[in-house]
Amino acid sequence: LSVQNRRKSRAGHAFENHLGQVFLESGLTFENGSPKRTTENNAKPDFLFPSFKDYHDPNFSGEKLVLLGAKTTCKDRWRQVLSEGARVKNKHLATLQLGISSNQIQEMSSHNLALVVPERIQHFYAEADKELLLSIEAFIDFAHLKS
Repeated sequence: LSVQNRRKSRAGHAFENHLGQVFLESGLTFENGSPKRTTENNAKPDFLFPSFKDYHDPNFSGEKLVLLGAKTTCKDRWRQVLSEGARVKNKHLATLQLGISSNQIQEMSSHNLALVVPERIQHFYAEADKELLLSIEAFIDFAHLKS
């Protein structure tokens, strides 16, 4: 079990690193959560655009903040993202999980959480749910518009 958990952890960190590189190459300004970079209750969002300094600046518009969680598989852990940044009303979650149920996608949407899924695997999702999904490219465009 510990070997399996280490593999899952490495996969998650690799996913975050790949996303971070894509964001850098796309010209986005962001920071990763860490023990020194937190939001309320010591939450560590995977990605905060543009920065934690801006997040904590009460004069910086909350409308310009973007929060993205990254999970290779969601299961029920997507709810963690909801509590990671009170100033960000609409949050995002990038995942590689294939075919999340329609009920779960609807529940995410009702909590203002948008699912970011690579376009190449969106065909694993129900046709009716695809309108609620963002591709990585669409998320990058959204983040650029906010900055």
